[in-house]
Amino acid sequence: MLVNRIFKLLKNLSFPFQLKRALIFLSVFLAVAIAVYAMVIGLNYSAFRSLFANAEGMSDGAEYIQNTYSLKSLTEFIADKPEHVSIMSYNINDPDSGIFYGIDEPRTMGTLGNLFLLIEYERQIAENLLVPTEEVDVEEIERYVLPQVNENAHKGAMAVLQEDGTHITNDEAMSALLEYNSLAISDYFWFKLGEENLRALMDTLQLPHTEIPVPFSGIYASLNPGIIELILESSAEDTLQLLESMPQEYHNELILDVAYEYHLWNETQVDVKAFFEEKRIGLSFIQERDALEFFPQTTARDITSVLEQLLKGEIISEDVSNAVLDKLRWGLDSDTIQRSFKDYGAIYDNRMGMLSGIDFGTSIYDEHTSVQAVFFDDLPVAFWLHMSANHMQEDYQQRLIWDPALFETTLTEIANNQEQ
Repeated sequence: MLVNRIFKLLKNLSFPFQLKRALIFLSVFLAVAIAVYAMVIGLNYSAFRSLFANAEGMSDGAEYIQNTYSLKSLTEFIADKPEHVSIMSYNINDPDSGIFYGIDEPRTMGTLGNLFLLIEYERQIAENLLVPTEEVDVEEIERYVLPQVNENAHKGAMAVLQEDGTHITNDEAMSALLEYNSLAISDYFWFKLGEENLRALMDTLQLPHTEIPVPFSGIYASLNPGIIELILESSAEDTLQLLESMPQEYHNELILDVAYEYHLWNETQVDVKAFFEEKRIGLSFIQERDALEFFPQTTARDITSVLEQLLKGEIISEDVSNAVLDKLRWGLDSDTIQRSFKDYGAIYDNRMGMLSGIDFGTSIYDEHTSVQAVFFDDLPVAFWLHMSANHMQEDYQQRLIWDPALFETTLTEIANNQEQ
């Protein structure tokens, strides 16, 4: 080993004893430091490169970091920054007593759109168009993986699905999607369920301010400067400016065109993956946050109304509604959830500049049932990094159902801020 070689070399040199000891100590220290540097920096070079390239993003919103130190401080941020937050939270048996804050503001839907995939999936199961125990082709799912984009979530989902070595069923894949938010599994089901079926579902639900979910591979590929240049056959120095100049309808068509190319042609997949392996999305942290406006949008009012209808058995049919609710209860086995809830179901999302969730829950303390949508959207990057590090948004959202003190504190902070 390097340390042993240095030790033997110095031992044979004719230096005074004290100097020799000092040289040996210094050499060992340097050797260990180099080894640690190689392990920490070398093995995580892309992550360190990304951090250094985003120094501006790492300080964006640093003045709000103190608001992530406690839930009380978070309520102050909520009240002070209505442009970033929407909350709709109410007892379904007493809806007038809830929190209704920014409920009609368009917000990034992200993986909350998996709720609509789940509803369409259960509709097709009920009508015998899909078989829940049908085996899933793992290679087909892996086709949709974009290197360096939410890969950890996907790896977590696949590790659970493949841990017993048996084949994966449709039902198991859908359950993993809801818990882990794998973008690749989401895209797999998007194409399996079919665009026309999803459009028909959205028409049936009649949500005036909610767009149809689209494949994440199409979204992220259409944001990558290198891919945009390739598709449009022109130089695109600033992808976001180019996209902003497009009508929204044209951009939505671009997303779907890219997604279908990625889905249908292996040659395209290889090219797309190469762009992401080299530079991830190709945007800075701040640009990636700003790109949230190009994702499908929804509102707290729209998506909360779907949860309430599910609890009343009014989405498609009572059987379909119950099947959807059952899959949303993936977290109910958690000791933390069981300490505070008799019933609980949720979907969460966490991506650059955004933390959001929809949930329903029955408090173990007073047995009331609430439905909720909570959006922290277009957040300053530094604030988002600190808030997402400890799952603060999930904790806040869950407590909003069972903790009346936090509920009242949120209401009070919002009211006080609106009076100023």
